[in-house]
Amino acid sequence: MITEFAALVRVHVLGNWPVAVTVVPLAIAAATYLITSIAYLRATRSTKHGRAPPTVPYWLPVVGSTLEFVVDIEKFIKRVQTKYGDDKPYTVKLLGRTGNFNLIMKPADYSAILRSTKYTSNKLLMAEVMEKVFGTPQYVMPMYRRDVSGISPTPIPGTDIPEHQRIWHNQHASSARYLVGDSLRSLGARYVSSLSEALAVANPNDPVDSGEWVAMADFYPWWRSRVFTAATTAMFGPHLIRLNPTLEADFWAFIDVIPMLGKSYPRWMVPRAYAARDKMIAAVKKWHAFARAHADYRHCGNDAPDWDEYWGSVWLKVRQRWGQDTGIMDDDGLASEDLGLLMAANANAIPMAFWNLIEVCKDRALLARVLAELRSGIVSPPGQSPMTFDLGPILSSPLLQSIYAEVLRMRISLMVTRIPERGVFRHGPWNFEHGAFIALPSGYVGYHEGAWAEHTAGGQRPVSEFWAERFLVPDEDGTAKTKKHKDVKAATEKEKPKKMRFSTDHVEGIWMPYGGGAVMCPGRHLAKQEMMGGVAVFAAYYELEVAEGWVPKMDPFFYGVGAQQPAEPTPVRIRRKIGGWRKP
Repeated sequence: MITEFAALVRVHVLGNWPVAVTVVPLAIAAATYLITSIAYLRATRSTKHGRAPPTVPYWLPVVGSTLEFVVDIEKFIKRVQTKYGDDKPYTVKLLGRTGNFNLIMKPADYSAILRSTKYTSNKLLMAEVMEKVFGTPQYVMPMYRRDVSGISPTPIPGTDIPEHQRIWHNQHASSARYLVGDSLRSLGARYVSSLSEALAVANPNDPVDSGEWVAMADFYPWWRSRVFTAATTAMFGPHLIRLNPTLEADFWAFIDVIPMLGKSYPRWMVPRAYAARDKMIAAVKKWHAFARAHADYRHCGNDAPDWDEYWGSVWLKVRQRWGQDTGIMDDDGLASEDLGLLMAANANAIPMAFWNLIEVCKDRALLARVLAELRSGIVSPPGQSPMTFDLGPILSSPLLQSIYAEVLRMRISLMVTRIPERGVFRHGPWNFEHGAFIALPSGYVGYHEGAWAEHTAGGQRPVSEFWAERFLVPDEDGTAKTKKHKDVKAATEKEKPKKMRFSTDHVEGIWMPYGGGAVMCPGRHLAKQEMMGGVAVFAAYYELEVAEGWVPKMDPFFYGVGAQQPAEPTPVRIRRKIGGWRKP
């Protein structure tokens, strides 16, 4: 019987090439899916401790799940959750990846993996990002990949990386110095001052500044063009933009192609993406050359000013000096490093401030509460222009902080990754091999109904909807009580409404817009100041109306790579406030 069937196949399939061209690939795909499905079932039924996660079944040999994963990561993750469940991790077969790619689907696993910095890190991923996204030259990349000495001042025992080439420790230490304390406050204040000065100037040729309500077809480009200049000038000084007049447009063109670069599309397939990156690297190199010619980057010690017009923040001098002293980095490598910083300073905070404004302005009642809180940050007398601000009251406001955190939960999507660097990493019954990627998608867990069940006001505030108070918890020390008159026999204590405070402690491992663990994003405090400060300054100079209850859809193209961009225009009505706010 088998022999007869084989003969029929040879005659009617293999002997007929038009049929063979169609049938053979389908047969191979079906056989591949059957085999990988059987392997998946065997893996899920195993009770062996120290087993590898099951591999998601796929149709194409060699290629695996690559096409589905690359085209729409969010859709792929949702399919895995729906079809296979979220109670275990999965291995995803991806073309061209030497180590396994593992997807963590169980929210309860996130915290433990993020805290396992003794056994895992994100450094190999960061090296990959520097190469693919920011264009670090091949001859510089060994310095990134070879450095396994850790981020602590004392290198990990057994490593022999020269101190002047310990790039991960240097980045961690310099960020910890210049993105906290007085340096952070100085950067934040400079950003707010720069933005206030820009918005204080009314353009007589722009209807938006007329003082009358005007319709705007798309608010997002208008918003980001104004904030970009302030944020870039605060960090890098004025000459980066002056030397490159199209920098703002070039920057957003680069941001638009980052998903292509991150997914390893070759240059011949997406030449526009590589051209956008090349143009940004050239812009940074041009600025570096100008700054070196006009100011000594080695003057960056304790006696150096914290900011100058050529280098901007003294941190940029420190970065330049360290890179030069490695003996490996050249102009291209240094430009790639600072392109990464330019992206970090703008690509997340600016879109997040946009989403903050839209979410608040679509709710009239919430807007009234927010404006009352924002007024506390204006310190200039009525009529002064430009207005001056104190971010302290704004950054400490429980309501404003809760809105900030909720916007990040909904609008930041990262593939937070950990990689075992010293042998196999064991988590529960699962083993992850050395060099494997362990991916924790923040966009997935941020919308996971089960993980957030206790933070939905009894189901009245589902995670699919924006809720301004999701991150407010009772402040037990602030709860006040009063007693009725002592002569009343039935006197009882009556609690006043509980005072609320902002907190993310109760959502550790499921709220992770900055990653987690010891390698959490070092720029998160500056990003918070830029986001909340940007909203405060805008609200001081302008009024904004958005259709009640409406927000634009997010562009799925950016899922997994950071701040989500709007997928459609954002029509608004906008009016410049004549005279600005008046303090009561």
